[in-house]
Amino acid sequence: MTKNLLITGINGFIGSYCKAYFANKGLNVYGIDMAGCSSNETLIAEVTEENIKSFNKKFDYIVHLAGSRTVSASQKNPDVEKNKSVGSCKEVLEYIKNYNPKAKMIFSSSASVYGDDYSGPILERDKVNPISIYGSHKLEAENLCKYYNEQYGLNIEIPRIFSVYGNGLRKQLLWDFSNRILNAEKKLDCFGTGDELRDFVHISDLVSFFEILMLQNEKFGIYNCASGVSTSVKEIMQLILKFNDKTLDLVFDNIEREGNPKILIADISKAESIGFSPKKRIEKGIKEYVEWFKNN
Repeated sequence: MTKNLLITGINGFIGSYCKAYFANKGLNVYGIDMAGCSSNETLIAEVTEENIKSFNKKFDYIVHLAGSRTVSASQKNPDVEKNKSVGSCKEVLEYIKNYNPKAKMIFSSSASVYGDDYSGPILERDKVNPISIYGSHKLEAENLCKYYNEQYGLNIEIPRIFSVYGNGLRKQLLWDFSNRILNAEKKLDCFGTGDELRDFVHISDLVSFFEILMLQNEKFGIYNCASGVSTSVKEIMQLILKFNDKTLDLVFDNIEREGNPKILIADISKAESIGFSPKKRIEKGIKEYVEWFKNN
């Protein structure tokens, strides 16, 4: 029998990739989102217990992606964004508990839960100490998931996603920088130091890891989802310039931004132990992104 998958936030960057990937794998894919076009399979509405129930389906898997989109949005409107992140997570958990207890839930968390206390690769068992409201909301939602697992036996996997990127991403560093260089000449003023280190994971690797997690037999797990490779913000910018055949003098203001850790690099050995193996190297991924950007 064909299995049913529900994706919350299905029309977002990650959600749209999940939809295409799992539909291609033969799953019946349903979705809920606050934006986009409705259809027989996709509901345009808030993520609530009642709205999920209205599908009248038993879902084998639920990938919960809906929530606040950015760190800055959470800083500006913490109450609104908390409802999107923590509130929607509770609604999904209540739905599973009351109507679909055999479903496996994938809750997309974030590396932002770790904070700014690390100078090298971070393990899942290392302490969490978010320095942004966005990270605090993700951690609160993680704790909700853990509670529902312990109290009601719900089957939940939590990937802590590092810097995900790929064609179609219309926010954050790659999108912003690609737009800013369009009309720049000779030099470009940039935020931060350029030496901030990040762990970039391509969207294709992220979605394949979701599939691995969906097939796990364990009742609860937390995994870093990343490439395990550190890349500086300046290196990313220079790759974007390279593939645009542009030369610019990048002038950084050396001001640290609120909620923006200096170093976020993952130890992915736990994910590798269950079969995860990131395929897309950063240079190839950035080259493809630049080609996509030029065509869009």
